[in-house]
Amino acid sequence: MYKSSFSRIATAAFLAACAALFLTSCGQKKQTVVQETNAAAQTTAAPTTAAPTTAAAEITTAPASPETAPEAPAPGTNVKLKAAIQTYEKGSVKIQYPVISGMNDASQQEKLNEHLKENALSVLTNYPDSKEPMDQEKDSLEVRCDVISADTGRVIAIYHGTYNMQGAAHPVNLFYTNTVDVRSLQDASLKNAADPYTLAVFALADDVVLKDADAETLKAYKDWKGSVSVEQYQECLEKADFPLRKAADGKSVVWPESFSYESAGNLFYAVPVPHALGDYVIVEYDVVTK
Repeated sequence: MYKSSFSRIATAAFLAACAALFLTSCGQKKQTVVQETNAAAQTTAAPTTAAPTTAAAEITTAPASPETAPEAPAPGTNVKLKAAIQTYEKGSVKIQYPVISGMNDASQQEKLNEHLKENALSVLTNYPDSKEPMDQEKDSLEVRCDVISADTGRVIAIYHGTYNMQGAAHPVNLFYTNTVDVRSLQDASLKNAADPYTLAVFALADDVVLKDADAETLKAYKDWKGSVSVEQYQECLEKADFPLRKAADGKSVVWPESFSYESAGNLFYAVPVPHALGDYVIVEYDVVTK
């Protein structure tokens, strides 16, 4: 999977060029970052064993928050779970991932945590391209995880950080999310929540709403959005989120160009933009009123 040094320098040049040539098609490799500060309550959990690609990692655990005795849930309702944050570390690579506790089914809880960790660390071998993954000995990556929802129905985690390939002109912003059904361990994708075409149209509409965007950022995006078509964003959104999909060659894996999550009744989804605009914007879509 590793290329010659010439290939890695070429790849670095390609990433730098993406700022100017961004959206010839949605097949270009872009990445996004979202900021979310509403993390779920955390509590210390025992470190889990690293996957084969993370054997050399040092695992650390986030400090616990005070606990209060939960009230007995009504029949058929989801029960809140506890979430701790642990960190995979190797060289200049640091990736946080969630560890869930509080489930009655210990076996299912273990499977859930394995699934969450696998997706969180899949960035190491599939980004920016599974044909040439990042080099953990030379590249640098730092990803922070926030768990914004955790109950016996589903867990929603968002990841944002920066990736710097050795030799690249500048680091790029990286964003991904994971919404997992606790019972089935299936990943929820954006196309199951709303129509990708409708979401693409809204992302390019004059009344688009961008999460945490100031007036200057919103204006810059609106000035630029004429450079991308509805069809380009639609294709990105149709392929958003986990699970990872095979490329046309049937072997390599494609890292999604868009990720999404739900919070407070709204749907948030990232669309790629040039590096000068931050590599991503987060569109906020009200599924009730739209």
